[in-house]
Amino acid sequence: MKHIIHTVLLLALTMPAYARMLFVEAGGTGTVCEISEPCGSVQQAVDQTNAGDHIRIGTGIFVENITIPLDKANLVIAGNGQAETVLQSAGADGVPKFAPADVPVDIVLDIFAPDVTVHRLTIIHPEGVPTKRDIGIFIRPTASNVKLANLEVQRLRTGSVLEPTAPGSRGLFVIRATGTDIRNSTLHGNYQDHIHLPTSQTTVLNNDIMNATRIGIVVIQETPETLSTGHVIRGNHVSGSGSDGIQIQGDDNLVQANRSKNNGGYGIVLCGPGLFPACVPPGDTADASGNVVLGNRTPGNTLGTVADYGSDNTIKPTP
Repeated sequence: MKHIIHTVLLLALTMPAYARMLFVEAGGTGTVCEISEPCGSVQQAVDQTNAGDHIRIGTGIFVENITIPLDKANLVIAGNGQAETVLQSAGADGVPKFAPADVPVDIVLDIFAPDVTVHRLTIIHPEGVPTKRDIGIFIRPTASNVKLANLEVQRLRTGSVLEPTAPGSRGLFVIRATGTDIRNSTLHGNYQDHIHLPTSQTTVLNNDIMNATRIGIVVIQETPETLSTGHVIRGNHVSGSGSDGIQIQGDDNLVQANRSKNNGGYGIVLCGPGLFPACVPPGDTADASGNVVLGNRTPGNTLGTVADYGSDNTIKPTP
């Protein structure tokens, strides 16, 4: 008996603590986000979490701008599905934000914490004339290994000036945060760029990316000296971009088995210094090298299929 008690106590001491589950429902009035008394605000739930907790968001439209601070690592946020759970911008954060420092920004979901997972919901910038820089999901430099799956990200802005500030709007913006995983999601509407990657080691897998006013997916260098390497861009459908479907400025990336069609520029372009000024700055000085472009389909693009202005890239024909 003493042996059994000792074993039970040892297991209790070594087992990890259980993650807490918090609940958010439209019209919820709870203060601690329990299943019997759910909160009505996603941010209210985030503020109460500890690292590793889970938030379950019910059906409805939640009009707010949400920040996940650095101390919320391993947080999981799940909705009831893209058609059921909508996070819609309220127009700005309670505390105004700027990105870069002199540009006011409207971020629906702003992630500072590492190892966060977000899935099964919609992010939206609604109709209305934009007054700030719109970003659907902003993944900050401290937010490594974020996982985004089964999302819809949409911008419905109206008016003659869709980009009132420069730089312009972004659907998913990953800045210097490595290890981001973006998969099985739909991005559409009039974001300037849908997936904008001044970072390294991102997986972009099996997404539908439509009607960006500029570029569907861009692997960009913040400066000519910064690295943007090790991305895997595979199995995506990119269409209707105002310029290129997929644009690569960095080195040693894999672009494989994508369908990039009916875009206003090239299906896929690898940037080179001074040779293609339409590449997003500093793309006209970048030298994309060591990239592998394999088995992509690129029909119906205005400027052509695949253009290589870089060096030492491997381009294999479409199947």
